[in-house]
Amino acid sequence: MPAIYRFTQHPVPSGYKKKKEARKKTHNKAATMSKNAATNTRSRPVFIDEDQVKQLLDWNEARYALEQAFVSVSNQARESVARFADQPVSSQPARTFVQAEGGVLLCMPGFVGQHRVSSGSSERVSTLACKLITGFRKNASLGLPSINGEVFVFNSTTGKLEAIIEANHLTGIRTATASLVATDHLFLRPARAHAPDGTVTIQLGIVGCGFQGMMHAVGFVRTQSVARVHTIRLWNRTPGRAIKLKEVLLEEAKATDSNYSVFVCDTVEDCCRDCDVIVTATGSSEPLVYRSFLKPNVHINAVGAGEYHHTELAQDVYDECQVYIDHQEGARKELATLRSNIVGEVGEVILRENRAEEMSLLPKSGGISVFQSLGMATEDVTVGRLVYEKYLKAHGDSHRD
Repeated sequence: MPAIYRFTQHPVPSGYKKKKEARKKTHNKAATMSKNAATNTRSRPVFIDEDQVKQLLDWNEARYALEQAFVSVSNQARESVARFADQPVSSQPARTFVQAEGGVLLCMPGFVGQHRVSSGSSERVSTLACKLITGFRKNASLGLPSINGEVFVFNSTTGKLEAIIEANHLTGIRTATASLVATDHLFLRPARAHAPDGTVTIQLGIVGCGFQGMMHAVGFVRTQSVARVHTIRLWNRTPGRAIKLKEVLLEEAKATDSNYSVFVCDTVEDCCRDCDVIVTATGSSEPLVYRSFLKPNVHINAVGAGEYHHTELAQDVYDECQVYIDHQEGARKELATLRSNIVGEVGEVILRENRAEEMSLLPKSGGISVFQSLGMATEDVTVGRLVYEKYLKAHGDSHRD
């Protein structure tokens, strides 16, 4: 007769149920965390539009940010033993261009390490960012800007995208401010050192009154702590733009209680006559400014975007002047055909200021200095970080992770 087995169900200890429930909760929490990691769940980056950038970005604060950008590039270019530990460093590859149907995409990534966001801050930060710009000429016929840009600001420790900043106005200010910084350190500071009262008054010439010409003119009158502007002379291939810029500048004078005169000139020669500082901001593929137009002692900011970046100034200007640049790597590529004396980077001039052990790179007194502006990613990095930090401050840091 087969054996009969009886199974008796014993009561489960109460402690076992609690342990099982705890293990289940732990498993569910781990699964949720794994799912979140897999889907990259995180807070969204902030979006800062053009109107907000205009409210947040101050010319004098931007000027300090640009100085930090210039210095970071020149400090990085030094041998490691010669770098200044108290100054920022940087990394920026050559910018890349992608051709598209009817336009182009420009990519400018960069990193600036251990820089100060503002002159009054003792804190040093590191910033990773990338500016993307598109240029589509036919947009004008559609009532759209031909050039559009955004700066993407990342967390330099985690790589997380923190902010997307519309960059048309930002680019305009940073390009004009780069010229302001170069003009100050190459021309105005030496002049102030020899002025009896330490102040300098200048006549400013703007050759090309498009967007960049306008931004440069406004930048100079907004930062008159750098130099007092008593006269502004304007020229544009189509006079209507020069007339419109004159109206803008006269309104600016009323709003800021400034006292300067503005003249629209018929010729480039008339525009440059007796000017102490000149800005060329055109797309001209042929020379506009000749040596005979200039005073013996003058500073020129050449920011135009002609085919070779240096077509606005005639060769007889380059034969006599001393040229300064924003970064050597860009100059090797974009100024390869320039026949002139390139002294060095503006950042290196700044680094050597007030350092007796360093040989000065300042222009020779009484001559012509030219800042050949190419633009570089580190400028967008430091200005982009400035805008982002001011946005966070205005919103109580509520968007910072």
